[in-house]
Amino acid sequence: MTQSYSNTPKRRWWRTAKVQKTLNLWNKGIKKSPWDYKDDKTTDAEMAYRKRKLAQLVRYSDRYIAMRDQAIGSLEADLETDVDGLRLGDAAIEKMLKEKDLSGPQREAMESEKWNELKRKWQAFQQKVELEFNKKTKMTVFDYNEDMEKDTVMSPLDSLKYHHMFLQFGSLAIDPKNGHVKAWIGGINHKYFAYDHTRSNRQVGSTFKPFVYATAIQLQGVSPCMEVDDVPRTISAGTGNFQLLQDWTPRNSTGKYTYRKMRLRTALKQSVNTVSVFLMQQMGSTEPVIELLDNMGVDTKKIPKQPSICLGAADMSVMDMTGAYTTFANNGYHSKPIYITRIEDKNGRTIYGQEQKDNQALQEEPNYVMVEMLKYAVRGTMGDIKSEIGGKTGTTNDYVDGWFMGITPSLVVGTWAGGEDRWIRFLSLAEGQGSRMAKPFCKELILSLEKTRRPLATMPKPISSAPVATSASASIAAITTTVALMTKALAQETMVVLPQRVVTIFTKTPSAPAR
Repeated sequence: MTQSYSNTPKRRWWRTAKVQKTLNLWNKGIKKSPWDYKDDKTTDAEMAYRKRKLAQLVRYSDRYIAMRDQAIGSLEADLETDVDGLRLGDAAIEKMLKEKDLSGPQREAMESEKWNELKRKWQAFQQKVELEFNKKTKMTVFDYNEDMEKDTVMSPLDSLKYHHMFLQFGSLAIDPKNGHVKAWIGGINHKYFAYDHTRSNRQVGSTFKPFVYATAIQLQGVSPCMEVDDVPRTISAGTGNFQLLQDWTPRNSTGKYTYRKMRLRTALKQSVNTVSVFLMQQMGSTEPVIELLDNMGVDTKKIPKQPSICLGAADMSVMDMTGAYTTFANNGYHSKPIYITRIEDKNGRTIYGQEQKDNQALQEEPNYVMVEMLKYAVRGTMGDIKSEIGGKTGTTNDYVDGWFMGITPSLVVGTWAGGEDRWIRFLSLAEGQGSRMAKPFCKELILSLEKTRRPLATMPKPISSAPVATSASASIAAITTTVALMTKALAQETMVVLPQRVVTIFTKTPSAPAR
């Protein structure tokens, strides 16, 4: 039904492959895998979680499920039939073996002769699992090459660890004018990692800061040229409407302060935390920011009512973030993401339709100022891109999540990169920041689209004739004409009608992984 913008996996994924190679070299350098690495911040609870995670991966694997069904499947089903309300599974069986905190049906089942037989077969099965999963065998695993996989010899247990150490990836590209999803990447390979990372909630880091800045610009009329001291700032318990139980004094990501005045636009470009805290202090509450996000289509139940959101301490999805950023690229009007416009039955009758929905989330003048700040934030970092572009990077604590949100006149690209679990990560800001993990993909995507040489376009200006309430217009370059980003049309062979020219990027037809 769909295809990628490149027919060559190597070309398509060379950026993510490069990031993964850097991580692999890093792990080789410290002579430990992420599964075993431990530093001063790593708790015993986290190490125990990794052990439980590995056990979970084993039990969810095709190999384990097949072995389990053969060993105890029929006996387990018979026992569940004999005892009303009994629901068995690995966790229930292990709890019954410990004879602790049992329910009524479980106690009743343990009086059955079938339980004694199940217990015996379970223990034999676990010994077989131990041997089978540690025995080296020929298998096919994922790899960054032309075929996106390779033949090798390793144990099933090692293959589970191996596949879990890959950095994952999620990206959406949306037309800000109508919300049509133009590109959708759920992960690095659907055959081996059948999970859509555009839907998973991850901490967003500094990509959240433009929401705080935009709120301050709209409500307080602050200028991008406004100067704020880069000094430690504390929001005290009981201050404003923050409902803090204790004082909160966050640090900059570098752990250092310049103790100098800094313009807002520079602070956004450099992701200076103290300035974001200052803006939050001035508002006296998180409610104005949360209200803006609500207008931008974000489920605000995800946003904690804590001042730490000004630094990105909220878990949101790529879908949430990309949809919200359409506001900036669409003159302050939020466009709800649409990936299916219409579904027809075999007779051509429409049985489902999705209408374009947009609403004004931000006034046009403040939005124009915010766009100029986002353009300034990426100035000099986007290589040979000719299009008018703005954006913001994001990096979370301990370099777990890397983000980049890019806006152009006709495309908003949201990208996240990170491990499935937080210990799959870099150990330094130099390699683990969003500008290294996520931004390069956005740059390569836009450069490839510019090769189509489509008509020029520019960011919309405010319709209102009122002057923009900022002195930034004199110091930030005026909007220039740019290349409109258009995606190639794809032939649709089903009755599900997708937004025009949609590109959904997965690598191969889904199938069960070889483990």
